[in-house]
Amino acid sequence: MQKTVEKARMSKVSSADLELLIHERNKGRSLRQLGQMFGMSHERVRQILAKHSPSRVTFLAENTVAVKLGYPVAWLIQLRKEEIISPTKPGGHWLYSEGQFKQLPTLIAKMRRCDRCGDLRPIGYQRFCRECSQYGKSTITVV
Repeated sequence: MQKTVEKARMSKVSSADLELLIHERNKGRSLRQLGQMFGMSHERVRQILAKHSPSRVTFLAENTVAVKLGYPVAWLIQLRKEEIISPTKPGGHWLYSEGQFKQLPTLIAKMRRCDRCGDLRPIGYQRFCRECSQYGKSTITVV
């Protein structure tokens, strides 16, 4: 009898935990990561999400995200290498959740700022905008 009561308690998930579980899944966490976070198996996490999740999490491929945003794929690769974004890679392709997709323009805008003045720098300029890169190239005349 006591084991049945304990199992029933463990099968229930509080609404706060459920919201956190859904939020973390929408951010792109895997079922195994969520299971480790909440102290349950990945299969139990999948069952809870299947029962309570309002909608299925949709993932977009990296190339699709780049085309929709109008940015080069290299920018997404750079954000990934710098660990600013963390897409999932279940079958050999990088996938972005809807939440990550919505955050990308803000992250890319921050990444494209000039290191010196903070203005947007054009594509092809590594660290500085046109004005600041010209400022760094001062001509030295030898007398």
